[in-house]
Amino acid sequence: MNKVSSEKKSSLILAVALILGLVIGMVLYMALTKIGDYSNVISAFAGALVAIFIPLWQTYVIQKSRLSLEVNGISRKVSEKAKISLDEHSELVFLRKIKGREARTPFFIVDGLPKRTPPDRAISLDELEDLLNKAKQELKDAPEKIAERKANLEKINSFTKDNFTKYECGKLNRPLHPEIEYNPENVESTLEEFKKHFEESLSELKEKHEELQSSIPAIERKVHQIKTELIENRSFFEISATLINSGRLNTSIKRPALFRVYIGKENYIDLKLTLNDFEVKSEISPNSTVVSTFSSTDISQLPEEDRKLINTYWGQSVQCKLFVEDVHGEPSGSNSIAFSEGLYQKIIFDRLAVVATSHSI
Repeated sequence: MNKVSSEKKSSLILAVALILGLVIGMVLYMALTKIGDYSNVISAFAGALVAIFIPLWQTYVIQKSRLSLEVNGISRKVSEKAKISLDEHSELVFLRKIKGREARTPFFIVDGLPKRTPPDRAISLDELEDLLNKAKQELKDAPEKIAERKANLEKINSFTKDNFTKYECGKLNRPLHPEIEYNPENVESTLEEFKKHFEESLSELKEKHEELQSSIPAIERKVHQIKTELIENRSFFEISATLINSGRLNTSIKRPALFRVYIGKENYIDLKLTLNDFEVKSEISPNSTVVSTFSSTDISQLPEEDRKLINTYWGQSVQCKLFVEDVHGEPSGSNSIAFSEGLYQKIIFDRLAVVATSHSI
């Protein structure tokens, strides 16, 4: 049921009622001018009708809620319960190393010996993409770090036992843990320790840079493959909508909602939704709006045929609508939007761009 059509119908009925009331009033006036003896009785009867009619009119026509809704956008997200095991994919070896460096699990004393619990290798898609971004950042930073290590090595080679002081030793020690101790009795050995450290560090950085250069493309392809599989099988939909109450009485909507995707003549897919933050977002005051979010269940719970249809038509220009029901059982339908993320916003941006172009400075 379309809420806009219902409001137009109510307005039409109101207009007809006003015209009909005017005609009846004119007829009564003409009758009263011809009937003198019963004019008081008829006037009293008409007054009683008006006295009864006005409160009923206010209650059922004026003092009521008028709910409408507009879908602002639709997004598709991977369920947080969907996990990826880094150990199952050989392409993600470098990401396992990053995860291992970041793991700081607590240790426990078992039989008098400290033992750590193994880090959890099962991660979410967001964590996987975060690890990929860190690997790409390390690849980006590697040339600068290699150049820095080369500069440090050249600086160390420029020192001799006569010009290498404790102060210079302190400057070189700043990034080192543990530090190399300055030995005034044998400065050459101190310089050799620094030289050995920075040569090993430079060699490790070069190896890491080569590994990143060869691994990143394969990692990106694998992450893309995993993301595609999760979206097609373990995702859910979030619909953002503005609920508008243009009436004079507050109203509330029920938690369940329906999102229908029209894929052809008399063909559609129904997604069952629930209102997020129901206790806060369900009530709409008179002449006010509430921006709410509805979430679907994981599409893995849908029949396989419906999942295939969703994956086929997602991102296409097929239309879809949101339907809700208020506490009085009155259904309301939203505007139509494309079954695609960001397309509705793009249409609005394009319209605004046209308006902005027409308003030249």
